[in-house]
Amino acid sequence: MTGNPFAPPEDGPAWRRHPHAPAPGTALGRIEEIEDPGMRALSFGSGRRVFSMLLVRHGGAVRAFLDACPHAWLPLTWRGGSVLSADGRRLVCSNHFAEFDSASGQPVSGPADCGLDLLPVRLEPDGMIVMG
Repeated sequence: MTGNPFAPPEDGPAWRRHPHAPAPGTALGRIEEIEDPGMRALSFGSGRRVFSMLLVRHGGAVRAFLDACPHAWLPLTWRGGSVLSADGRRLVCSNHFAEFDSASGQPVSGPADCGLDLLPVRLEPDGMIVMG
């Protein structure tokens, strides 16, 4: 037997263990399919075990966040519609209107005292957004 049998598993962040989380290398769409600034919600799986994420574009950069408010643990998009502010600088929870910086996920205002989970994505030279 190798390694320490009593060490905690190296599973990484909790979202990686979600049964429908996209695997590294999964194509998520093309950057030109998202307005600038703009946002696209993506879901993987169905029913109560769906994995939801948000892609946010600013110019040639794309950020991805888990679509889950850290205050109520409901999707920011739960009540529908776009959750990106008109100026593209904030993600606004549709449940209780907490605001998060759309570049970092850090809280800006409202009852949430912690930020959104940033998900790893990369932009390929051909414009494809890929799960990191």
